Amino acid sequence: MKWKQWFVYSAYRKMWIYFVLLVALTVMTVSSTLYLFYANQTEKTIGKNLISMLQQTSYTSNIVHQQIITVGTQLQNNNRIITVLMNRTSDKLQDREAMDILTEVQSTYPFIKDIGIYNDYTKRFLTTRGTPYELNDVEKNKILATPHSQYIDLFAQKLEPLFPSSSLTPINVLTFILRPNYALSSMNRGAILINIDEQYIMQTMQSISSASEDSFVIDASGLVLSHTDPSQFMKNFNEISYIHEILESSSKSHYFKVKLNGQQQLVTYVKSDQLGWFFISIKPFAMLISDISVLRSFTWIIVLAIILLGVVTAYFATNKLYYPLGNLIHKVQGMTGDQGSGAKKSQNEFALLSEAFSNVINQAQTGVIEKQWSLPVLKKTYLQHLLRGTQHDLSAAHIMQSDISEHFANSYYTVILAQIDHYAEFEQVHNQMMQGLLRFSVSNISNELLDKHVRNEHIVVDEQTVAILLFLKSPSISSHILLTLADIQESIHKLFHFTVTFSIGHVVTEQNEIQHSFKIAQDYAKYRFFYGHRSIIHADMVKDLSPKANSYPIEAEKKLCEALRLNHGGKVDQSLALFIKELNGLSYYQAISCANQLLSTLLRDFGSNLPIMHDYSKEYFEVVNKLQIQETLREVHELLQEFCQLIRQLMENKQATKTDTLLAYVCGYLQEHYHEFDLGIEAIADSVQLSPGYLGKLFRNHTQLSFNDYLKNIRLEEAKKLLISTDDGISSISEKVGIINTTYFFTLFKKAYGISPAQYRDQHAKKD
Repeated sequence: MKWKQWFVYSAYRKMWIYFVLLVALTVMTVSSTLYLFYANQTEKTIGKNLISMLQQTSYTSNIVHQQIITVGTQLQNNNRIITVLMNRTSDKLQDREAMDILTEVQSTYPFIKDIGIYNDYTKRFLTTRGTPYELNDVEKNKILATPHSQYIDLFAQKLEPLFPSSSLTPINVLTFILRPNYALSSMNRGAILINIDEQYIMQTMQSISSASEDSFVIDASGLVLSHTDPSQFMKNFNEISYIHEILESSSKSHYFKVKLNGQQQLVTYVKSDQLGWFFISIKPFAMLISDISVLRSFTWIIVLAIILLGVVTAYFATNKLYYPLGNLIHKVQGMTGDQGSGAKKSQNEFALLSEAFSNVINQAQTGVIEKQWSLPVLKKTYLQHLLRGTQHDLSAAHIMQSDISEHFANSYYTVILAQIDHYAEFEQVHNQMMQGLLRFSVSNISNELLDKHVRNEHIVVDEQTVAILLFLKSPSISSHILLTLADIQESIHKLFHFTVTFSIGHVVTEQNEIQHSFKIAQDYAKYRFFYGHRSIIHADMVKDLSPKANSYPIEAEKKLCEALRLNHGGKVDQSLALFIKELNGLSYYQAISCANQLLSTLLRDFGSNLPIMHDYSKEYFEVVNKLQIQETLREVHELLQEFCQLIRQLMENKQATKTDTLLAYVCGYLQEHYHEFDLGIEAIADSVQLSPGYLGKLFRNHTQLSFNDYLKNIRLEEAKKLLISTDDGISSISEKVGIINTTYFFTLFKKAYGISPAQYRDQHAKKD
């Protein structure tokens, strides 16, 4: 029996349950959506109907207001009324005639509760309510105290019974005060008072709408002018939140739901432009759409009926859909010879299928996974061999032959090399892992930006270089690609704070010619030497840089060597700059060769006289090694400049040593021959093969004294010793120290020590 499958097979059971849930969910979703849509539309319709009814009430109130004005106009145009209103004395006959007119007007308009005339001169108030009658405090204040700033005034009040002893309750009225002299210069404060029963407005609202609703009218301040509950008359509703919201609203009519006394209420309002009143209706929401509950119940009955029908349909649909799976299970059980126990049958039937086909599936998945894992690696390896022209030696190429054929379905190819600038510094700053991550970042950024214009593949050539293989659609490289390469350089510098230089190989048309484009790109990459870091080098930039015969700048070299011999810093820099400028027009290999030759020449010319190879051999060989790895001509210039500075420094040191030796000899010679009266700088300069002037300059720089002053100090010091140690005469001592003129000796001694030679001898004799 098919129904027994529900208890045996979990997949069958789940399928049937899912069908039932799908039907139930669909039915409930559709029914709920239709129900909510109907309820919403019903709410809108009822709201619009209530607004329409309130607008009719508002219109009726406007008509009443207009008729009040009409009544006032009629009375003002009646001579008898005006006479009674303006008389300064009372006339009972005239009062009687005026009362007849007022009674007739009141009987004409049913909404008028009573009508009266007040004469401020006679202080008489005639009213159809009866006599005697006087103005109450509110009416007096409105007529007498209020300035006559408008023609008509309206306010609500409760009128007390005419006779205080009466059991009658106060009457709720809306009082209109019309001032006939509004536009006249007369100071008479007489007025026409017309009272309207506030329930007239409410009766009008209830005649149009349902009697079950809570309706009322408020003015712009929230004061109740009419209410279905008379006890609410003249109460201020401004503090009620939803009333405050209505008063603040700029909309002339609207409806909304609010919860009052625990029940949902529909509030509808209309604002009268003429009177400034708000006509408000409040009805229980459930009462407004009472049929909704019936509709809801009916909807649930239909939903349940459809769900029951869906359960039956789901049973047949499940059997229909499960039939192929059931047959497959029986076949597998027959092939394996295992019908299974009841316990096994209670489990998921897919377990049997999974066990039966696990070996086949595992084998297939293993093969696919291995291919998926190895394919990207094989592809990168193939591209690396392709750049070197050794792709035919790759044994695994047949594994991805279809992918390779599809990948190279292009007509044009070119190779772009991206070289990391300042690689020596880059290698020192970053470890091997970080270098690999940064190379990957260069490849990733290049691939992302170039993909907008051209398909491309990235291959790591070595630690410093990444190759980009472009699959072009035309035999030329567009300007968009060049601009994109500049954007790549900017992005790499901004994100990672290092730069790359691009070199672009030739465009080729065959797959086996890609290695040629790669080699051209490698050759062009060397011209970073001239164009500097962060360049984009292509064929147009290097076509004029060809090898030149006799290209070594010999004249610039001679000027540099001469400037170094003179140890003239400015001329050294100028000569070296001229040499570098000459290299700028050569090929890469010629420029490197010339730089090496200059270094050898400098070592040959100055190494024999200076301790370059003895004390500074390490510095020299560092310059030689660095010269071979410099990436730009500017770096070569700076390196040669440092070596020239080393030569200048060694020459200055050597010159200083020679001068010290010379001056030590001169000073020693003076100490030994100071007694010779003809001792002079000329004889000493001749002995050391220097001019007297140059020797005198060196002597002053070394001793801070002139030659003569230094010799004079030696002679005077020796004279001091002889004055103390001998009894020789002053003239004899003067001759012994090389000064023939005794008077001159006396003058020099006194100038130097402040006393004469005899005084100096006496002073030291006393000490002894």
